[in-house]
Amino acid sequence: MESYTFADLVGDEELFFAEYWDKKPMLRKNALKGNPSEILSVARLDEMVNMEVIRPPYVRVNLNGNGIPEKAFTQTVTVQGTEIPDSVIPERLYDLYRSGATIVWSSLNHIEPRLRSFCGLISDKLGARTDCVAFLTPAGHQGFNPHHDPVDLFIVQTEGTKHWRLWNPQGERSSQIGTYTEEQLGEPAIDVLMEPGDVLYLPYHTPHAAAARDRTSVHLSIMMRPRKWEELLHKTVESLTEGPEFAAFPYIGDSRGASVEEEFQVKLAALATKLGNLDASTELDRLLDSGRRLEPGRPPRHRPEDTFAHSASLDVLGPEAKLRRTGIPLEFGASDNGRTQLVCKGRTIAVPSAVAEVLAGLEEGASVDAATLFPDLPVERSVKNAQGFARLGVLEVAA
Repeated sequence: MESYTFADLVGDEELFFAEYWDKKPMLRKNALKGNPSEILSVARLDEMVNMEVIRPPYVRVNLNGNGIPEKAFTQTVTVQGTEIPDSVIPERLYDLYRSGATIVWSSLNHIEPRLRSFCGLISDKLGARTDCVAFLTPAGHQGFNPHHDPVDLFIVQTEGTKHWRLWNPQGERSSQIGTYTEEQLGEPAIDVLMEPGDVLYLPYHTPHAAAARDRTSVHLSIMMRPRKWEELLHKTVESLTEGPEFAAFPYIGDSRGASVEEEFQVKLAALATKLGNLDASTELDRLLDSGRRLEPGRPPRHRPEDTFAHSASLDVLGPEAKLRRTGIPLEFGASDNGRTQLVCKGRTIAVPSAVAEVLAGLEEGASVDAATLFPDLPVERSVKNAQGFARLGVLEVAA
């Protein structure tokens, strides 16, 4: 797949944040070069349907502006003795699609690695969680009536065409979806036929309506809700009060003494001092980084070294492999009877003290052969120990 950047989506980033962000919708024709269907295509959606493991709410159906009950396209199946009550029936989904229904694929960034990476372009830039919804609409049909969403949207057309009409944002941001009639909205601010590679940005509360014309349409709707000052300040205060200074359990009931109120004032003053000494730039960078890892319903994205493939590659680690320490913290505990306690990623292991000494002595960036990493051990055992520490993440193969 083509490698894209946030600038590919929005163009001039300074202009985007000055003129459009949180203010008005923006259209970029032919923003994404290459073949946008590689991001998501009709063929890939066919593959997902026939995997028969995609279940509601990951897939939904909408016909003439109304949701179709899940029972219309699911059934109960038994997998290894366990009943799955809502397994999708591909034939019924195809029948609904042929009758004019839009198939909605929710949170595809949970399922498709390429979409997780694509959503990451926005999460990494804005420090906010993103969620990717795909819409497959048959030619000549409209999936939803005019409405606005309580989130910011980046619309990316990946295959086929779709006619979009957008109006300027309506009112203050809230958590509610709003619906409209076309008479209420008047003339749209943007009226465009979206083609593969075109991108739209919709601030919250931007009314919009879209319909496929003469070709089946696949588009992505990447949803993003910026964090309010309230949420950001809460995270800052939370981080400043994590230490032992704020760890006691005071009694604050009706019978509390004056000393509790005095201590409360002391804690408030201590917090105020910490806030006053906080470097704004450093703290905003921390909040940005934490927001980048806020994928909905998921833990932070895994590192490459945590994958099955990486672990499997270490099975053939040879004596000549060059290894070095990673940045993962390694705590060295007490030694007893020739063995030393090591703590790594919350796990405690006991290793020969000579091994611990070698690990402690590896300087940053220095590499050593797996065969001689532990010089007091035979080559085979040295390599086996190297494999174990590489799987744990303490060591890595030097490029």
